[in-house]
Amino acid sequence: MAEGAIIARVLASPLEVDATAWNALLALQSHPTPFMRHEYLVAMHESGSATPKTGWTPRFVTLWKKGPADLELVAACALYLKDHSYGEYVFDWAWAEAYQRHGLDYYPKWLSALPFTPTPGTRILGRDLPARRALLDAVLAQVRESGASSFHVLFPADDERPLLACAGMMIR
Repeated sequence: MAEGAIIARVLASPLEVDATAWNALLALQSHPTPFMRHEYLVAMHESGSATPKTGWTPRFVTLWKKGPADLELVAACALYLKDHSYGEYVFDWAWAEAYQRHGLDYYPKWLSALPFTPTPGTRILGRDLPARRALLDAVLAQVRESGASSFHVLFPADDERPLLACAGMMIR
């Protein structure tokens, strides 16, 4: 692989990312929140709170750049495949009901959010805007490939809204 090549990885646990690398990337964001720190995300999983058994199947999407010595984390998103809307603090039951009335499945859906934590902050972590755009493209490709009904980003930072809108997402 050539130096500078970007590698996308979908991870089943935050434990698959080095804590120092994740937290360093978070520190670069305009609106970091302590609830996006590696330690908090791991606690959500290790405690059994945000796991497939509770309807929070982690699918963290990460981008890595091949450098001269090793792979460097350049972008990351805490992403979950959800089979219900509990613990999101966004009430989309009417959407789920509308889907059902039309014979469609609303669940599973993709979600970028902090489990059980309605705190605004950066959700699409990247070392710069091009990395954040590439990460969002990778996430949207993952969503499309899965055949899920939708992708939601809950409580994003205000400066992420234009990035999401440019990717064709509806802002509400």
